[in-house]
Amino acid sequence: MINYDTVIAFLERKNPDAEVVSCFKQAYQTFSKTGEWHRPYQVFTTGWQTLDGVLLMTPEEVFDADYRVYLTATTERGLREILLAFPRRCTGIFHLTEKWMANGVHDVLEGELVHTDDGRFYRGVKRGSGAVVEQRMISKRKDAIAADMRKLATLKGKLEYSQFVVEGDLMVERAVRDGLPIEKILYTTTLLEATEGQSLLKSATADNISCYQVNDGVMGSITTTRPVPSIIASVYFNFRHFLSESGKSNFHFSPGCTMLVAENIANPDNLGMTLRTADAVGVSAVLLSSVGASPFHKNCVRASRGAVGRLPLYYATDIRAAIETLRLSGWNVLGGTSNAEKDLYTMKFSLPTAIVVGNENIGLSIETRAACTELVRIPMASGQSSLNVGVAAGILLYEVARQYSGRV
Repeated sequence: MINYDTVIAFLERKNPDAEVVSCFKQAYQTFSKTGEWHRPYQVFTTGWQTLDGVLLMTPEEVFDADYRVYLTATTERGLREILLAFPRRCTGIFHLTEKWMANGVHDVLEGELVHTDDGRFYRGVKRGSGAVVEQRMISKRKDAIAADMRKLATLKGKLEYSQFVVEGDLMVERAVRDGLPIEKILYTTTLLEATEGQSLLKSATADNISCYQVNDGVMGSITTTRPVPSIIASVYFNFRHFLSESGKSNFHFSPGCTMLVAENIANPDNLGMTLRTADAVGVSAVLLSSVGASPFHKNCVRASRGAVGRLPLYYATDIRAAIETLRLSGWNVLGGTSNAEKDLYTMKFSLPTAIVVGNENIGLSIETRAACTELVRIPMASGQSSLNVGVAAGILLYEVARQYSGRV
């Protein structure tokens, strides 16, 4: 349940547009007295330990759009999560209160910036929902839809089309529920044998997602997964470079941010588990080195349990330079390594903090260790000298969160 007093306090602190905040505050005061909104607002919020983002949505009366949308967020993760709550197939006029929001909006929406006397707006729809909705059968492997999905089996195809594939009823259900920008869904009759599968397909069609029924032969030509999954979906993504050409960070952060930096994690299952952990602990973003497993590998997508679609993901061709940029911006960058002198549980953390984990076999590179603010080790009993990278990342990140919140 939304605590509107908390929402208003958040808006008063974070939204620079006093008129927007005042209008919503007056509307809520009327609602508190009468039980009705004199101006019909829909409100979406996000945040785990603290409120991180608020989306206010009201019917649009001036521009050619369904809704006027006011965005307030402190982190890129918060912005992404409230944008994912925006309904598919609806056109919005999004009020951008801060310049840094433009990139995050473009990650989830497709449209254009509109400059008016009232400020900067973005008019658009959720990615994947701008085309005509189709519901039909595909019986031939050469069908254009099947051919397009087949291209996404390779990393080259994923990067070319800015889409990755989600496989299986559990993962597709999560993608639909989380509001990810889904382009299309392909399914076999096996999905319809269970009531859960029927319910999933009903939810997808109700959400105006194009759904195509295929036979096992067509599905088997698209994916190498065996047994052949009963359902797959293509999802839009934007994998941004962390550093601009001038060497500045493309990532927006607030003083309360946490970030995971992963250097050269080679196994996609390990990377997926690490991303899942980062998602659970509420990191603001994840920075990946350009070498190592792709976050869009099907094993990583599966192991991440939806984190690949929810988290803001960045990459760096020079992870050392990226870390130095973080440090110059006031970040504490802590490298996890088994031979560090400092014990995790003797340290006092301050935000913003980035936790750096490394390759499964060799750990952090010498250059990366040298770039970190400090190195830290996880204490272990005799007999083991290291942990799985996903487990290690979880221990480190949760200790940062515990110290910051006092209640993890």
